[in-house]
Amino acid sequence: MPPRTSGPPKCEVRAVWLTTTSSLDWPRTTDKKEQQSSLREIVRVLRETGFNTIFFQARARGDAYYRSSLEPWADNLTGTLGKDPGWDPLAFLVEEAHAAGMEIHAWVNVFKVRSAPTLPQSTPPHVSRLHPEWTVGYRGEGWLDPGLPAARAFLLSVFTDLAAHYDIDGINFDYMRYPGRDFNDSTTFRKYGAGKGRDAWRKANLDSFVAECYDKLTAVRPGLKIGSSPLGVYTSDDDPSAGAVFNYYQDAPAWLRSGKMDYVAPQLYWSIGTKKGDPDFAELVRGWQQRSAGRHVYAGIGAFRPEVSRELQAQIDTARAASTAGESFFRYENIRNASLLGNRYTALALIPAMPWKDRTPPQQPPMVAVSELNTNVFQIEWLLARDTFTGEPPARFVLYRWTTSAIPFSDPHSILSEVPAFRRVYYDTVKAPTSATYFYAVSAVDRAGNESSPSPVSGETAREFLAIKGKLSEPTALSAILPLGGGTPRFVAYSLAAASQVSLDLIARPPGGADSLVTLLVSTTQERGTYVVGMGELSLSAGRYLVRLRTADGVLEQSFDLPP
Repeated sequence: MPPRTSGPPKCEVRAVWLTTTSSLDWPRTTDKKEQQSSLREIVRVLRETGFNTIFFQARARGDAYYRSSLEPWADNLTGTLGKDPGWDPLAFLVEEAHAAGMEIHAWVNVFKVRSAPTLPQSTPPHVSRLHPEWTVGYRGEGWLDPGLPAARAFLLSVFTDLAAHYDIDGINFDYMRYPGRDFNDSTTFRKYGAGKGRDAWRKANLDSFVAECYDKLTAVRPGLKIGSSPLGVYTSDDDPSAGAVFNYYQDAPAWLRSGKMDYVAPQLYWSIGTKKGDPDFAELVRGWQQRSAGRHVYAGIGAFRPEVSRELQAQIDTARAASTAGESFFRYENIRNASLLGNRYTALALIPAMPWKDRTPPQQPPMVAVSELNTNVFQIEWLLARDTFTGEPPARFVLYRWTTSAIPFSDPHSILSEVPAFRRVYYDTVKAPTSATYFYAVSAVDRAGNESSPSPVSGETAREFLAIKGKLSEPTALSAILPLGGGTPRFVAYSLAAASQVSLDLIARPPGGADSLVTLLVSTTQERGTYVVGMGELSLSAGRYLVRLRTADGVLEQSFDLPP
């Protein structure tokens, strides 16, 4: 197993492929309301699990899950190819994800399409029906011939139309390759080969098409992130015929070197370690990162495979140890259970910057105002100087929260939330307080991932802690702060006159029975000062309890009752 990393990185892509082909992940019904509610639920689950990016399969097999004038609506939206579902799934998902502080990349299958014999008539017609001469059958699937300039031009028009009309953060190319060396393109090669060998010609078709896509799409939207999900084995030193370049003419590392790809999420769908017939995930991750040419590599993890699902935490650690820019999981249904990830994504992560696209951070939020609206409910407001921006305008704001004014901005555990750029207020409910005062700051992040300097720090003391005043006047003192209206103490506050070994126990004292330890709240050496311990996560039954503080100065106790 790989060594555990010291902690999660502050910046890391955490992506999921959300599959629409055959309704594997979505949609599960043809009911509009259910489709919308389930998409909304997917966003909620992913964000709560710590993910920040969705690769949504917007074009599966030459059909669309968005409003296209060039390709028909996918049939599993309504049951009929080309039928308008009455809403726009991609536009809906973009809005939901951006509101949650997540990125959406349109995942498009490029050359792999459905074959004409299986397709009904539709408006607009499917590309295989409109141009059957472009489509070649290969092992039961239809493929557009990558050697045909007209087919490539059609695909480019589909992608540029998509980029022009949707506020997506990126496009993720899948099946940007030939289906195999035995692909039947002899007629096309004779017409367009121009004296090249077939292998060199095929590879050049893909390389030039990738470059053309990158140039045209970034001309339409300069900040758009262009990526692909290539096959996991690029080449093999032991067997040159084993890799994607030899068999599928897919030279993704060359696309990175040429600057015509912002990221790759290679499909590294194997387990860690060498097994007969399978490559080693760890070796592949390191190899891809070495070939990154300064661009991003997101390790594609095959969570659908049982042997991989059992080691997801180790695979995340392996990708981090190789210094990749993140991970992507295939597919949503296989990572819904957050426990599979252990504690790897418990802290939020920002999306890494792409300085080759833009390196100027947006304007710093100049001020933050914090107020407590209700018990442990804080309102955080921030401002920007109107209509004046340094660099790109913000795409999101990052909220930081800490228990001291010295917020460790490099520690991802200090990140409270990311919110969309249109918001200027956030409500923070502290369910299990651990501090008398909370301190907040806000930064701005643009579409390229550049983060501004944080705003000045502002803090607010919870009103419950006003009860501390006058109760900790002794050099060493103890106070269990009861919530407004009674109930389980939210905090225990104590002061130390000098450095001491400290033990703080919560003890149950039943009538006529012996004391019993409920939990050990503190056991450590602490310096002189005032300390606060949160108790909001405890679930206590009715009865009498005792908080006992042991220090070098002696023992202090305070009892409280919880009514039935």
